[in-house]
Amino acid sequence: MAMGGVVDRYRRCLGNGAGPPAGVVSVADAWACTNPSLGRGIALGLLHTALLRRLVREHTDHPGALAEAWDAATEQELTPWYRATVAVDRARLAEIDAIRSGVEPPAPRPDDVGAQVRAALPVAMSRDADAFRAGMEIAGCLALPQEVFARPGLAERVLEAAGGEVASLPCPTRAQVLELVA
Repeated sequence: MAMGGVVDRYRRCLGNGAGPPAGVVSVADAWACTNPSLGRGIALGLLHTALLRRLVREHTDHPGALAEAWDAATEQELTPWYRATVAVDRARLAEIDAIRSGVEPPAPRPDDVGAQVRAALPVAMSRDADAFRAGMEIAGCLALPQEVFARPGLAERVLEAAGGEVASLPCPTRAQVLELVA
């Protein structure tokens, strides 16, 4: 069955301005969920569960302190993954909409080096071992994209390895399919 209707969702339990409710935590998909196309759900759920285990040990006798520490740690350690995943998803949806409309997909803005590097990474991964390892770190939720691309020279290496090419699927274009069925 198709997995249609997946909505990017992010929740914080802040207790109507009174702080997080004592003894209540939202873990994994109960906290945030995204389009499963990147396959990060289980990895992030396990990271979140390990974080909960650590914080429960530290705050066993203080549920209020646990709730506050949980919210702060989740924001620091997991929310960047959520935001990075949504950014990739939104860029991909813009590309899909353009292709469906028969227009050229939008290129990353010239002033957005991060988007340029993210777009170049799939091509660079097939040509450069360091780019491949960087892409696998991101895909495996071992390091955030901004952490990986902040390494000296890596972003430049990815852009150089891609040579201005963008990844494309090994399939006919929309125009070619329409020509075939006409």
